Amino acid sequence: MIALDRYPYFPMLRTRQAELKGLEHLRPEQKQAMLPMLTLGRWPKATDFSKGAEKAAQVMAGAPYCLDLTQDLTHLPDVQQRLRSPQHGFKAWRDFVKDWPQALPVLQTHPEASLRDWLQQARGLEQQAGQVAFRITDFEHHPPLVIQALSAMDDPARAIVFIDAQFIRAALPTYVQATLLTINHLRSAFPNLLIVVSSTSFPASVLPFADPTQSAGTIDILERELHARIGGHAVVGYGDHGSIHSVVYDESSAMRWAARVDYPGELSWEFARSPKDHSRQGYIIAAQAIAASDPSLGTRGLWGEDMILQAAQGHPHGVAPVSWIAVRVNLHLARQLSLSQRLLQAIDQTDDDE
Repeated sequence: MIALDRYPYFPMLRTRQAELKGLEHLRPEQKQAMLPMLTLGRWPKATDFSKGAEKAAQVMAGAPYCLDLTQDLTHLPDVQQRLRSPQHGFKAWRDFVKDWPQALPVLQTHPEASLRDWLQQARGLEQQAGQVAFRITDFEHHPPLVIQALSAMDDPARAIVFIDAQFIRAALPTYVQATLLTINHLRSAFPNLLIVVSSTSFPASVLPFADPTQSAGTIDILERELHARIGGHAVVGYGDHGSIHSVVYDESSAMRWAARVDYPGELSWEFARSPKDHSRQGYIIAAQAIAASDPSLGTRGLWGEDMILQAAQGHPHGVAPVSWIAVRVNLHLARQLSLSQRLLQAIDQTDDDE
């Protein structure tokens, strides 16, 4: 059994190449210190979701994680619908996750599922995996279902509940209120329930945050503000989407783009870009701007920082957005893990002093 409450950070990532590469290049102790949720999606040239699940397990290298299935029907729709079928208590999903014993399975939802199938899934996954995860994305309909499933389990302490507010930048106060109501609803039934609040504020485009030259800018990380407004680590665990926007445009290869290097901090993302340039030289110039902005770059033993320095010296590791998304994800995960660890340590010290 995993001590779920020991983790300071619970990022949500998809099994896309860039996101998994950023995760893969964390140090082993960093992977062991967080509990990510990895959502299966389409892998290049894959005809099912097994390759994505295999890559997720490989990247985590024995460390625990939660395993979910995309609800986006653009990803292998026939297979996705079979795995999410509610028949016989979501048996297809329960059978699928048996092959990945280090993963905590996330319960699947379906609009045509009966209450019996939903509860059978919860009990079956608890018996099969020992521990389970829930993901709330619908603040109205999901919480009552989760409470009913927890009531049907042998031990609700074997569950972790993720409240996924998704993209919050458009209406932060509304999401704060909705998240608080959901937390109170769940805790009224299970006061000691382990709850994680996750969200993302990374935009679909960085241009609204760029300076007049469109060559640099700063984006504030609202995930931290949401978490702080609902009480911080003293109330719920912290999660985010790993610096990824909530909607991914996988068919965007023909879209116009400029060379850009992102540099995540604890409370903001910095970026440098070469407007109208997506050449190798454009990435070198962007990386040089980032390197010049932080003399401590490269001192923390982080793969992403090494890649920025390497590019600043004239040798970019990639000349396409996917390579630099991986760098951003890697640095974001490392920075947010470190911040969460310090915030939890401060709470523990305060408790010891009382």
